[in-house]
Amino acid sequence: MRKLKTGDRMTKIFRSFQPLALLLAGILTALPGAAESFLVISDTHITENGRDQAAVWDAVKKAARGKDAVLLLGDNTNNSHPEEHDLVLAWVRRIREDTGAAVYLIPGNHDYTRPFGPRGFLNLYGAFGPQSAFSRDAATAGYAAMTEKGTCLLMLDTNLHDPSGSLPADGGIGGRTLTWIREVLSSLPDGTPVLVCGHHPILPKARDARTPGAAALGELLRAYGAGLYLCGHDHGFGTVEAEGLRQITVGQPHMYPGCAGILERDGGAFSWRAQRLFSESSVTFLGMKNDALSLGRQMALGALASTPYAHDEGAIEWYVSAYMLFAGGEMTKDESQRLLDDGNCEKWRSSETRTVVKSWIMGLLEDVPDDVRQVYVPSSVKHDVEVDDPR
Repeated sequence: MRKLKTGDRMTKIFRSFQPLALLLAGILTALPGAAESFLVISDTHITENGRDQAAVWDAVKKAARGKDAVLLLGDNTNNSHPEEHDLVLAWVRRIREDTGAAVYLIPGNHDYTRPFGPRGFLNLYGAFGPQSAFSRDAATAGYAAMTEKGTCLLMLDTNLHDPSGSLPADGGIGGRTLTWIREVLSSLPDGTPVLVCGHHPILPKARDARTPGAAALGELLRAYGAGLYLCGHDHGFGTVEAEGLRQITVGQPHMYPGCAGILERDGGAFSWRAQRLFSESSVTFLGMKNDALSLGRQMALGALASTPYAHDEGAIEWYVSAYMLFAGGEMTKDESQRLLDDGNCEKWRSSETRTVVKSWIMGLLEDVPDDVRQVYVPSSVKHDVEVDDPR
């Protein structure tokens, strides 16, 4: 296997322990009772004075009890201010100390500024994943780590870095990173459970236009039998499956309906469910719901502003109803058909709006995905294959 060229001395040290880590992973995976559980959240967008932050932090910490690990999938801060990073660090330390769960972080596009890039992220958050890695991506802050119970966590930095320091909001996966991913996956023993995480979605294929390298990453994961990809960025729950690769997009814990993802592994299979962090009668939950209702209404008003239905309450409420069902992860095929058959739907169909809101909601309604609250991935296990070098 081609050696990874890097000037990072720590990465070379990590690589020297890779054979031992992989051997241990094989032993752990083969042991009875090696099942494990993960709490998964994304897009916390922590700020110095964020609304309901303390309540969300406590709820996430409570949900982390009894879990083997907590995964934070980027946009941990809102503006990458030093004060925000300090708050994130204090929070994840408390989670680890109070629950005993391991914590693994990756960056999102909001976690970087021009002077604060991958090296700064690794230096600051090294104790939460990177330092326990058996391999690191020389081009980004991505890393591969083995959990105590034998799951290979491939934690990707999906921000596309360039010499100017600019970061496109939709990210990207470069050629050097794809080569590194291929090397990691090819080095794993057959039958190793693999969980791949990144901040940006990579499915469907059209995503490649927004996130360069997304299609190549998807093909690489399929080739090596890594059947599950977790991500954030889109701020809502969603699940997509394409040619054997399942993508689960994680919602924000501080946005309606206030959920975290629970991922459980038993052998090589993963099961996913969304868990509400707050009771429906709590002040925090009711505030989130009111915010979502307000946002849905604003989106409808903005989209219909230049149409004959600018002040049509039926058309506005139709959209708000659909938006709330999707936001809460409660849309079903029956509900979707009811909305499509509603007379107000035709008002939206016949109107030319100024935003993408119409095409977005229609696309969701006409192709309702699987229940995003409960997903079973029957196989996400690495196997031996021959693939072309992604470069």
